[in-house]
Amino acid sequence: MPSRDNYSDEHRIFLQGMMCRGILDSNEVHDLLRRTLKACHIDIPQKKEECKILIGIIVGIINDEISTLGLKIDKGNDEDTGKPCYMLINNSSRMVGNSRDLGTSVQSQWSAQELEYLRLVATEILQSEERVISNSQALQLTDQVGKNGCRRMTMEGAEVTINKLLAARWLKLVESNSKLALDVRFIGEMESWMVEIMGADKMAYCKACRKLVVRGVFCNNCETVAWHHYCLEKITRQEVDVKCLDCNTLVRRGGGGASPRAETSQRQERRGEPSKRSRSKSSAREESEDEEMSQVVRSNGSRIKRRFSESDSD
Repeated sequence: MPSRDNYSDEHRIFLQGMMCRGILDSNEVHDLLRRTLKACHIDIPQKKEECKILIGIIVGIINDEISTLGLKIDKGNDEDTGKPCYMLINNSSRMVGNSRDLGTSVQSQWSAQELEYLRLVATEILQSEERVISNSQALQLTDQVGKNGCRRMTMEGAEVTINKLLAARWLKLVESNSKLALDVRFIGEMESWMVEIMGADKMAYCKACRKLVVRGVFCNNCETVAWHHYCLEKITRQEVDVKCLDCNTLVRRGGGGASPRAETSQRQERRGEPSKRSRSKSSAREESEDEEMSQVVRSNGSRIKRRFSESDSD
């Protein structure tokens, strides 16, 4: 483990907590902070804002230290609900030589057989029109496992692997739990692999937050112009119409109402737009807090530390 004067016990404990789980939602991160500070006999801030800033300090310092190992604690959002999470991701190349296989050297928690199966499932999802596949489609891919030299996979083995991938948030269940889609951890960690598989010209990035979109709201006429569901709702909640800057098509009316074309858009349907009932019901205040936390995590640790010290002096 790297050692520096500002890399203390609380940073090691916090990182160990991230490594044990791999991915935590906002509440779990705050709980990890409280347990970390308690273990180190450090006073726990009473205000939520102070906790967010302190998390930013710790994450910033940890990221400075583990960057040489190809690791990073990053923030992501569920594509359907917009709920934030924090992930320990590996930034190393996902490719094995010039092949499109996923390398066990950068995903040591999975066997070669499991990685081969994950590659097949993920490729099938990305190449489907709706960016989802059924459980039966996933199970049918077992006959392709083993062609690259790893062990063959049984149906029972595939079911066990799918459950493990769901628990680790590489995959998720959507559409009344009847379909499999890529979850936030796969999207956050495997972006370079997806670009390699699909081609950079086929990938879409949200016009609001600039992050990759797999399942979102797409312009009717422009294949790679897209928004995350939660980003689009945040904009339209402010009574602002959303239009495609490339073709000027109205995508969503301000106030949350869809445009007539957007309501019947086959492209939006096959890219997995959820029903209103399944969309996030987060308040504007919660969204603001998430955005603030995102900015804190992305900021340089030393700069955030000065902000925290200043708030103490006030």
